[in-house]
Amino acid sequence: MSRKKVFEFLEDLSKNNSKEWMDRNRSKYEEVKGILIETFDPILEELKEMDPRIIQPSARKSISRINNNLMFHPDRPTYKDHMGLGFGYGKGLADFYVHLGVNEQLIAGGLWHPSADKLKLLRQEIDYEGNRLDQILNASEFADSLILYEEDMLKGSPKGYSSGHPHIHLLRMKSLAAFRPISRKDFYSDSFSDLVIESYKAVVPLLDFINTAIQEA
Repeated sequence: MSRKKVFEFLEDLSKNNSKEWMDRNRSKYEEVKGILIETFDPILEELKEMDPRIIQPSARKSISRINNNLMFHPDRPTYKDHMGLGFGYGKGLADFYVHLGVNEQLIAGGLWHPSADKLKLLRQEIDYEGNRLDQILNASEFADSLILYEEDMLKGSPKGYSSGHPHIHLLRMKSLAAFRPISRKDFYSDSFSDLVIESYKAVVPLLDFINTAIQEA
């Protein structure tokens, strides 16, 4: 099956974002999910051989819902303009994610907008082990392929931390995550699976750092 159909479907959905259109095109949606399953099942199998902590039993179980949550965000369209797959170790933990969208494609990993309690634990870990986190972020495997997400930060210092703290930049972050921009051509390529596996290897030390911190609760 052609992987191009994933973006063709998402583009059509973005232009016709309604339940009525989706109901008429449900078979196309199922076809696209089939393409993702065919693509990612072998990748997931390889990831789980490397890291048995990953809990998803299949790519089908890894695909995120395409419906937006209108209860909490009534201003959003009915459906997302992307499809995502998450691979991780359990609910609420830092995980690994592949995002295939109309306007953006990326591979990412980390903890996105954690609860206040988890963010507090994460900042404590940065306070105590900031040098270790720096080593993770500066390692060539990470720095050569991933970009730290730095757009969502406090303007000042978090409560209890001085502006002169040696790791204040990291302490100001509201999320701790990294991403690797990719292209549609990357997704179409025969080497796409290698790209995903390589990205996972690069980001897993960051996931381990985060999950060690937040599992202390």
